[in-house]
Amino acid sequence: MADDSIEIIRGGEELLDAPHALWLALRDHHHAIAPELGAVRSDEDAWTRRRAQYAAWLAEDNGAFLLVARRGEHVLAYAFIRPVERTSTTWATERRELDIETLSVSPEARGTGIGARMIALIREEVGRGGYGGLQVTAIAQNVDALRFYEREGFAPEFIHLRDTTRTP
Repeated sequence: MADDSIEIIRGGEELLDAPHALWLALRDHHHAIAPELGAVRSDEDAWTRRRAQYAAWLAEDNGAFLLVARRGEHVLAYAFIRPVERTSTTWATERRELDIETLSVSPEARGTGIGARMIALIREEVGRGGYGGLQVTAIAQNVDALRFYEREGFAPEFIHLRDTTRTP
């Protein structure tokens, strides 16, 4: 059952600072579940880089947007979505899709259905914008996220493997 006290707003640059704390929490979570990927950047460096990346994507394509879920002024979740061109030299598929670049739900909001509500809103945009599909990338060790996406109808498409026999 949806929590009516949670509102999800859509926007662009005016919302760029809203996900700051959730981005850092996601970075910490990723490091905790996959420490073998190396050290993480400092809070300031990580957020400065991510915010700049979001700003650049918003500036280069008016199809990019943010969803921010909040209760009052408290940000509970956010998603950054951007169009991507999908081409292949193997398959005869060339289409513009939406990519869920980031989806982060605060621990206190998990299990409330907020992630599923955000996916539903993004899917509405896929239809409204005439996009050819929707994709998301998750860290292989993030089993909770993988389970969530599979429940939402996503399935693995390609598997990215890293050579662990050498260290940089």
